[in-house]
Amino acid sequence: MLPPSLAISGLDALPGFRHWFRYRLHGRDFHPLRADDGAGARLLGYYTAKPLYGRLDAGGRVDRSAGFDGAIVALFVPSPARSWKRARLLRTRIPRGRVVGSDGRRDWPAIRRAAETAIRHSIAAGS
Repeated sequence: MLPPSLAISGLDALPGFRHWFRYRLHGRDFHPLRADDGAGARLLGYYTAKPLYGRLDAGGRVDRSAGFDGAIVALFVPSPARSWKRARLLRTRIPRGRVVGSDGRRDWPAIRRAAETAIRHSIAAGS
């Protein structure tokens, strides 16, 4: 959950945001990302992620019949999260078959793990 100091309404100003996230996000859509270096679980920031469908239809809309292709997009805002100015969009991939579990529902733990790994790599690279 996002801190109250970060207003969701500021997301629209983030370049590329509406291309990947075409629906309204809420504070509860975000998850804290903590350092896993044994340093007392220091807060790195907040993120949300979603899997992408594999194809667009002729009208440029998502073709849900194509299924997921393994691509994941994540939105990360580093801590202290007081504005969206430092937020960034990242893309990563997991095997196509890992996006959906055996029950036919999205495998959110696998999706979030992939997003967290991409964010940690981005932080380590300094970008």
